[in-house]
Amino acid sequence: MRERDWGTALATAVAWGGGATFLICLLVRKVAPYPRWDLLACLVVSAGAVLAWWLRASGRPVPAAPATFPSPRLASMGRRTRWWPERRLAFVLLALTALPLPLVMLFLSTTASTPQLAAILAHHPRISEVTVAQVHHSYLKNSRNYRYYESAVTVTIAATGRSGKGTPRLNGTVQTSQPPRPGDRFPGLYAADDPAAGIILDRRAELRALLGGPAGPGDLAMLALYSLFPMACAVAALRTRAAPLAADGVFGDGGTRMLRVRLAGAGAGDRLRRPAGASKQAGSVLSPALRLASSSGNRDLLLERCLDPVPLADALKGGQGRLYWAPKAEDRSEWSTPALLVLDDGRYVRGATPIGTPPEAPAGEPVEAPLLDMEPSRPVGPYTLWQPQVYKQGLVCFAAAFVAVVLLVSGVGYGGEVLRNGCLMVAAAGPTVGVVVIGRQRTCYLRGLKQRS
Repeated sequence: MRERDWGTALATAVAWGGGATFLICLLVRKVAPYPRWDLLACLVVSAGAVLAWWLRASGRPVPAAPATFPSPRLASMGRRTRWWPERRLAFVLLALTALPLPLVMLFLSTTASTPQLAAILAHHPRISEVTVAQVHHSYLKNSRNYRYYESAVTVTIAATGRSGKGTPRLNGTVQTSQPPRPGDRFPGLYAADDPAAGIILDRRAELRALLGGPAGPGDLAMLALYSLFPMACAVAALRTRAAPLAADGVFGDGGTRMLRVRLAGAGAGDRLRRPAGASKQAGSVLSPALRLASSSGNRDLLLERCLDPVPLADALKGGQGRLYWAPKAEDRSEWSTPALLVLDDGRYVRGATPIGTPPEAPAGEPVEAPLLDMEPSRPVGPYTLWQPQVYKQGLVCFAAAFVAVVLLVSGVGYGGEVLRNGCLMVAAAGPTVGVVVIGRQRTCYLRGLKQRS
């Protein structure tokens, strides 16, 4: 088992703070010369915090000897906590949907940083109202949510100065809901001293963003639209009942069973959940497990996949307690039902146990519903980390995504659409692929445990 203390909690906060600052820097200054030192500083802070978290969390194992805790009855008098591992999936989804937020803004920034913009910025850039003199062609483009016309036009700029002479005619493209016509007016960004650089036509707020100002309303609208996904995940992860209390689904139905057990080791088993109502039975999931021994036989306590059973079993090995579960008359032997292991020192572990068939799976003794008053409030902790080999390949994917972001903010791929888009794809897909790879490695690890047990 590994200890989570103020150091790992602070490192986590700093890492996410670096990502949030990265996004804020892009919102405050959408376009800036490469390399973007402000963004690189944010990445360095986040990378340092992640490294500190890993070293601190994986470097100090917790002694196996359990501490002394109050009895279950006394524990129930305090604040009841929810079983955090069942909230873990929602937090993973929240992280995976929140990480692309700065990437969306980085994509908008890198696509706006074109060689044409660099040429304009190098020769006294100016924003003025321009008039369409000629429309060369218009193409209707359809996207998933909207359609627009992209038109190649030649524009003229209103005469300025005492001479009354206008600047030369400039070529550019404009996106509109209807095909433009000669005489239409648009804001344009151009180089007063270099007409050959052409002109960029857009809304004034968007053009000011290209001059080093904050992100325009179009960028903010796109960012707000994508933010709906992490917001929904945050609601799911942070709602009051996102994770169950210790005894949820175990006590109170009148059919609770109890078995006196001793922690015997770690293993893995197939978890086939009881169907909810008339819904179709879901497939089984290979899950980590604690092996529990009793005088009448053995049982497994199946855990969430975010827990590593080996260090957990080593820390609790030899500990004794009571296993509670509530089978129903209609349950099939291969189904698993919520279960609660209450240790003699007052801590608890929540999971599931297969119904099984007696005498292979001891049925335990019936208990009365008033045991609900003895619901424990202190979950087993500190939390556990998986063995390094489970994370190794997944960390490569996260590292590749990080390097891709560093390359983008350093200016690699500037002016080259293929390289830029390749880095963006690696940066966006890296975390998701990493989580999937870690999940597959966990499955392989659990298969090995199941075969050895």
